[in-house]
Amino acid sequence: MSRKSKYSAEQKLAILNELTRSNISEVAKKYAVGKKTIRTWGYLYEYQGIDGLRSTHNNHRYSREFKLSLVQQYQKSDESLEIFAIKHGLKSKTQLSDWIMQYNESNLKAYTPRKRDSKMSGRKTDFEERLTIIEELIK
Repeated sequence: MSRKSKYSAEQKLAILNELTRSNISEVAKKYAVGKKTIRTWGYLYEYQGIDGLRSTHNNHRYSREFKLSLVQQYQKSDESLEIFAIKHGLKSKTQLSDWIMQYNESNLKAYTPRKRDSKMSGRKTDFEERLTIIEELIK
């Protein structure tokens, strides 16, 4: 499922640059963006550059080993969850938070795509055969 951000990476950068001339409350109100969102954009830009501000159009897949490594590194770290996640290439703290919960429940797994429910293609029937089927169902 694709996502489209309200603001492009360049617009986000312009909003961040506006913080040098104004405070975060005024900028947030002017662009109708939460202060927390602007702070997250700041961290993304600081640690990942302009690419961190770009919206992704698909999900990233991480191995179980990568997730486990990140959870264990975070547990030894004294950084905030958000900054640690962004420093290590994630877009938000939510991913890492979910991995930590899964780790604590001993349920941390690698990404595996779900199988989509596919409709079974039925055999072709003509009009008369369908009428017969309906009559049988009514009885």
